[in-house]
Amino acid sequence: MTNQTLRCKPACIGKRRWTSYATAAAAVAVAGSHSAEATIHSGILNLTFPPDADTADNVQLDQAGDSLFFERHNSCSEALFAITGIVSAAFRGQPNYFPYVSKLSSGQNVSRGRFLIGSFSGSFGILAIRRTCLDSTSAFWGGGGTGYVGFRFNNGAGIQYGWARVKMTTGLKHGFKVSAFAYADPGESIRAGQKSSDEKAPAKQAPDEGSLGWFALGAAGLLAWRKSRSRSVRLEEVQD
Repeated sequence: MTNQTLRCKPACIGKRRWTSYATAAAAVAVAGSHSAEATIHSGILNLTFPPDADTADNVQLDQAGDSLFFERHNSCSEALFAITGIVSAAFRGQPNYFPYVSKLSSGQNVSRGRFLIGSFSGSFGILAIRRTCLDSTSAFWGGGGTGYVGFRFNNGAGIQYGWARVKMTTGLKHGFKVSAFAYADPGESIRAGQKSSDEKAPAKQAPDEGSLGWFALGAAGLLAWRKSRSRSVRLEEVQD
């Protein structure tokens, strides 16, 4: 009997450990299922601002009256950007004679950089302007091409970051088109051009096929693991 008991112990301990690990993994899965997965809100646009016209248009954000505002004036071939209806709002940019809106590249972290409130009436910033109207360069967008406007706002739930994709014409008249936009939930980071939360998780973070969570919980365990890793990545990005 004694020998049988001793021989049984390793197997019994293994079962207990497996049960405790599986229980812990299940708890993580349940916690993950109750946690709201971060959301990125995005939309496709077709806002055109011809190079020979005074044009203005806006894109509504999460609340009525809160919007991204784009405008073009013939007087100085001005291409302007603003955030309207939100008191706590700003855009990525650099101060000059007037504040210039930065031209971000695809993949840039929107939250890492200098934000300006703006000038003129409201919170306007300059995308491009004719050199003869200001004793300065024609701003970051003056050479034409496609880039991203970075912005942030706070409606009381926390800071939210977003982007809008802009294609500026070449030449001196600064016509442009706004084709898409996106913004993240409060407290979440977002990269220029990013349209979904799934884009944040690199492929190398996929779980090892031999991991305990994979065998114990299957798809549920994998989902919980991915969510926890995604949250860790986002926190690291914000702290950098």
